[in-house]
Amino acid sequence: MFYAIYLLTIFIYLVCASGAVTDLAPFIDTITLTYTLFPCFLVLWCTKSLKPFGHAFLSAFGRRELTLEEARGSLLSVKMAAVTSVLFGALCFMIGTINCFHHFDFAQMEDMSRLLADVTVLTLSFFYPALVCVILLPVYFLLKKHIRSLS
Repeated sequence: MFYAIYLLTIFIYLVCASGAVTDLAPFIDTITLTYTLFPCFLVLWCTKSLKPFGHAFLSAFGRRELTLEEARGSLLSVKMAAVTSVLFGALCFMIGTINCFHHFDFAQMEDMSRLLADVTVLTLSFFYPALVCVILLPVYFLLKKHIRSLS
């Protein structure tokens, strides 16, 4: 219940702070979002941690009580998803930066507006992983607390 309140509050906070109440478009880039979230899914799936990841959220919403082993597996999967999103966000930023400056012509000032537009998209490479970490942070600490209480 408290986790649902947290998510709703974070959503409202981000929408109001970003000014996205009127225009959400600058914060949506499906390619960057895909290149950030798909590796998380792939890592969880390949390590067979997708189920424990789901259990972590069920536990955070109070829908499931986890055993010690389930909690440890869920904790590992949440940490793995957070780290993966940060690493791939950084990779997306580096790839985007290289591509952005590779095609930029410093002799033509008309390209400056395109460069600035590309830079705003580049910053989304850090926005999406940060958002993933903000969502996963309480789940991680709830699992750590649960593991301590069971140990």
